[in-house]
Amino acid sequence: MRVSELDSVRGVAAFVVLLHHLWMVVLPDQNTFPLTGYPIPGGGALATIAFWISVTPLRLLFCGHSAVGVFFVLSGFALMKALENPQQRHYTTFITRRFFRIYPPFAVAILLAAALSWLLQPQPLPTSDWPALNWVNAYWTTPVTVPMVLGHLGMISTAGYYNSLNSAMWTLVHEMRISIIFPLLAAAALVRPRWMLVAAVCTFAVFSITHLTLSIAAHLQPPAMAEFFLSILQTLRYVLFFVFGILVVTQAPAIGAFLRGSRAIKPVLWVTAAILLAIPYTKGYTELSYAVGSFLLLNLCLHSERARMLLRNPVLQWLGRVSYSLYLTHLVVLLTLVYTLYNVLPMWLILLLVLTVSLVTAEIFNRWIEMPSARLGKRMAGRLRPALFTNGTA
Repeated sequence: MRVSELDSVRGVAAFVVLLHHLWMVVLPDQNTFPLTGYPIPGGGALATIAFWISVTPLRLLFCGHSAVGVFFVLSGFALMKALENPQQRHYTTFITRRFFRIYPPFAVAILLAAALSWLLQPQPLPTSDWPALNWVNAYWTTPVTVPMVLGHLGMISTAGYYNSLNSAMWTLVHEMRISIIFPLLAAAALVRPRWMLVAAVCTFAVFSITHLTLSIAAHLQPPAMAEFFLSILQTLRYVLFFVFGILVVTQAPAIGAFLRGSRAIKPVLWVTAAILLAIPYTKGYTELSYAVGSFLLLNLCLHSERARMLLRNPVLQWLGRVSYSLYLTHLVVLLTLVYTLYNVLPMWLILLLVLTVSLVTAEIFNRWIEMPSARLGKRMAGRLRPALFTNGTA
């Protein structure tokens, strides 16, 4: 059963990722400010504003890394809820619907990015006025080739050359891979929830040791194989987030009873979740705080009537409905407008256009690409299901 309030949480998370990338166009990395403890000397008014945002709760509006953590835990929750439906428990049905939910919209977004990059053929932008544009220049300035596009569509990496058309794709690579093994994760978490959590935490900890993973990858050739290997290890790390999502579902009665019996602790947990999600991203281990913070956030939203009422707001519900499309297309919009309008309009107006056009594009993409693909997945799964039941295999 779908929980519409958590769709709103997904929508807010997608919007935070959009704001994060708008920030990256013009401002220094927000994660550096809490570490340095002061605004960048000579950075001007914008740097000062960025500093104060970064060291206050307002930074939650721009924490793209923690928003991705929320995405992953939400995916674990949604997939576990899907498996509660007897008609989706057969693996073929489950993976068919999941494939059409994720991959066709992903492929369209990649092909759109490739086409725009090929048509525009942008040159690196000058960074004298906006040093942060070095981040923009990392994308679409490499000539588009068939191997590049095929590598993106094949989801073979989460960084570098095969992640240069639309960098948001890295999360979808992990989503697709973990979806393939998700029923096994769910079964293990149902039988041995504590052991499954411990195993996931240990896997996360081991493969967060950058020196270890890079040392192993250094022995692999060609370089593309090393990239693929490193991305697989990253996928194993993010299993932890999906396990937390599973536990939100399976442990809901116990968690609900605890929160109802300890009302005074709720404000403390809300603050704790906010702090965990606001921690600056520095190294891979930081993501453990995002996993725990997302777990707390989802449970609090599920077991707080005030939060659920807020999340039923029509605007948030709409954001939830278009969240995947917004996530897929906003960087395509951003790169297109920044590269084409840099010498035409002031930067503040370009970013305002990116914000507006991204939301409109998300609505169009949702209607014409995402939802038709999801409906096709349901039809395909429906055709498979009767045959499977007739053959007595389900």
